[in-house]
Amino acid sequence: MCEFEYFYGQEADLFSFIRVPKLLFTDGRFKDLTSDAKILYGLLLDRMSLSIENNWFDKQGRVFIIYTIAEIVSTLGCANTKACNTLKQLIEVGLIEKDNKGQGKAQLIYVKKILSDCSEPREKRIQNKNSENQNSQKQNSQNDSSRIPESRTLEFSKTECINTENNNTDSNNTESVPFSSNPIKIYPPSGSISRNEEDRRDEKRGDSESELDEIIRTVHSNIDICSLEERYPLDSKLINEIADLMVDVLAGKADYYVVGGARKPAGLVKRQFEKLEYEHIAYVLDSLSRNTTEVRNTRQYLIAALYNAPLTIETHYETQVNHDMAMGQI
Repeated sequence: MCEFEYFYGQEADLFSFIRVPKLLFTDGRFKDLTSDAKILYGLLLDRMSLSIENNWFDKQGRVFIIYTIAEIVSTLGCANTKACNTLKQLIEVGLIEKDNKGQGKAQLIYVKKILSDCSEPREKRIQNKNSENQNSQKQNSQNDSSRIPESRTLEFSKTECINTENNNTDSNNTESVPFSSNPIKIYPPSGSISRNEEDRRDEKRGDSESELDEIIRTVHSNIDICSLEERYPLDSKLINEIADLMVDVLAGKADYYVVGGARKPAGLVKRQFEKLEYEHIAYVLDSLSRNTTEVRNTRQYLIAALYNAPLTIETHYETQVNHDMAMGQI
């Protein structure tokens, strides 16, 4: 057993944490979810911040993420089947929604907010809230008018102009906050964005979505994904996971990636990934089929394999040819 050190002072703040909403454990709607499913929801929520930084919004302004089965297997340390079943739990309970873009394209995932009241649609709740606000403003206006002294004109004193009745200090009720005591704020408050800002955001979303689509098309074209699936029909899923991983790296904002135990600058890794073509992916697939050692971190292993493919492919095949010639097989 490893002997770990104690925390001293504020050292706990040195670590980053995955936040799992408390409602997943206290709300009866989620009682059938396994612990792995709840942890996975926290991981998907954590990925949302990266999508927001990259401006990954669809045409309707909804945030989407890319999180492959290979990443789930690597992060949770489980088998492929369990990873699929865990993701399926979140889909069935309505916490996430998948958007399949078609054969060979990256699968988008929409993570949904946990609402404390799902008894009526969001549009209906907004409509009722607006109606209540209008009624409240009308009532306040009537109350203010009724307090005008008869002996004076419409000249209000300072104390009469300030209406403190709407400053409801009871609104800070932590029980109604859907994401524990520190909610993750993804969408701005309704009505707080001007029309010009909305137009700029819509344009930015469209640009980011077009940029992502362009990266996906470029990756699939460079590696000739259709030909790979024809050559390796049993590895179709793995091929698509590799393509998704390449898109994730090329579109990501990470500062570095770990390759063979060493930190490599993200720019260097991306340049290597841009060189990847059909023969490199075939080389990686063949190498994976011959591997007999246990792979604990699949994502990191694949990144290293893809990074090294352009560097080692020529030497590998030259060595193989020399071996076959020496054995009289050529």
